[in-house]
Amino acid sequence: MTLQSTVLMTLRSAVRRVAWVGGAMTLAASLSCMDLTVANNNNPDRLRATNTPGDVEGLIAGTYQRFWPNVYGTTPTIMLSEMGYEFSTPFLCFGGQPNGQEPRPAWNNNSSYTYANVSSTTWLNMYGVISLANDGLQALDRGIKIGPDGANNSRARAFAKFMQGVAHGYLGLFWDRAVIIDEKTDVDTLVVPHYARYDTVITAAIAMLKQSIAISDTAKFTIPNTGWIPGLTLTNADLSRLAHTYIARFEAYMARTAAERAAVNWADVMTQVDAGITTDFAPIGSPTTLSDSYKQVAARVRTLPGDYMRGSGWLVGPADSTDAWKNWVATPVASRVAFQLRTQDRRIVGPDSPTSPGSYFAYNSNVSFYNPTRGTYLQSFYYYLRYGAGTSYQNGPLAAIGRTEMDMLKAEALIRLNRASEAVPLINKTRTANGKLPAVDVNGPPNVAGCVPRKTTGACGSLWDALRYEKRIEGAGVDGQVAYLDARGWNTLTENSFVMFPIPGRELEIQQLPIYTYGGGSTGSAPKATWDACPTGVTLTRC
Repeated sequence: MTLQSTVLMTLRSAVRRVAWVGGAMTLAASLSCMDLTVANNNNPDRLRATNTPGDVEGLIAGTYQRFWPNVYGTTPTIMLSEMGYEFSTPFLCFGGQPNGQEPRPAWNNNSSYTYANVSSTTWLNMYGVISLANDGLQALDRGIKIGPDGANNSRARAFAKFMQGVAHGYLGLFWDRAVIIDEKTDVDTLVVPHYARYDTVITAAIAMLKQSIAISDTAKFTIPNTGWIPGLTLTNADLSRLAHTYIARFEAYMARTAAERAAVNWADVMTQVDAGITTDFAPIGSPTTLSDSYKQVAARVRTLPGDYMRGSGWLVGPADSTDAWKNWVATPVASRVAFQLRTQDRRIVGPDSPTSPGSYFAYNSNVSFYNPTRGTYLQSFYYYLRYGAGTSYQNGPLAAIGRTEMDMLKAEALIRLNRASEAVPLINKTRTANGKLPAVDVNGPPNVAGCVPRKTTGACGSLWDALRYEKRIEGAGVDGQVAYLDARGWNTLTENSFVMFPIPGRELEIQQLPIYTYGGGSTGSAPKATWDACPTGVTLTRC
């Protein structure tokens, strides 16, 4: 019997499923519980499903909505947010508490693991996106003409290459290895997939994005606000900027260690940021086309405000102007409980009292939903309200990539390149406007009572601390994964956290390869966190 990789089965079956169900949005639901037993005889189906211009354009247009829930849904986002100390939850679903507990366990890579889908389903879904993009590109290569005399071919090709690159990029961010497959690959004859290392996958993803940029920079087109990226009408220049933004993200976030993060080509990250988005990237949600279930659970209110997850003590704690956070950090993990802080940051606490609501978080003393047997160290009084409250998770703009995230990436680049003074205005943008905090200078925040942020020792933080705090508090509730990706590169992941997923166990079983994993103190474990240190080679006051 010929072994079938889950990757190859996904790639061979994706267009057949589109033909069966009639559209990419239904495909997303279908593949989430897909039957992996698929015959390798579907090439005629692929051709039939891509033999008209409308079919081809529909396949390509639907790739973004196919991609969206894998980043702005519950998995793997909730688990990675908890591991990156953005939010904490006592609930087992989506692998949140089981992989956020301390001491950190290794990732359970057995296919029978209750939360195996956090890795395996996301892995397959990314290949579903790649398959649709590839099939659309192959149809264009065969001579399909979209629009009068092929007037819309450049738009379709640029978008397909964009999504091809984005999906490969996420495979490179999260897994140790992945299969690189573009439109030139014949998946019907490929038997044994080649698993390339994550940095090679990221390099391939960036090359695909640059191909999209090359098309967008030479052709003029407009992407409609329906059927593609919901609610957004994008010009060719807009798509080019978005691709540059993803390149900046992939370059910075692929690092698994502090040493790898230091070795990033930060000059190029700045170049990509400067060529990227100029405002927040926020598709428009609606109940029938696009929703953000991560924001929904982040701001969930049933019997209590924030009764699913709340802001981690590590997220809000550095804003504390008393010793509450300092003492919490110094307490053995198993004995930690929720603490109340005092702060001048108006995103966390309002101006009237220590319990008045801030603009992003608010205070609620009831932590009864935190099962104490799962770790009282997860408890928090600070519930989230910036995004996702009510029905806002499925109506109106859904923040996906903030311009602040890009400003903070550029600020990090400037600090690492010993141009710290140029980073100061970028850090102050949201710090003063949103946090109502005094401006930082090259030495960091003013070293006075009420300093924000503080170090774990209680000392006033450095400019580096201010950068990290600003990025984390502004990014909270956007996608949750950036917190984890930053933490592993900043060396602030909890010791022994796994720093990447292995190839999913289901894939290894089918290929009859040994099951392996990362974390828990063995290979691929995060070292002891260094919260208060500046990066190697960076010279700043208070480091």
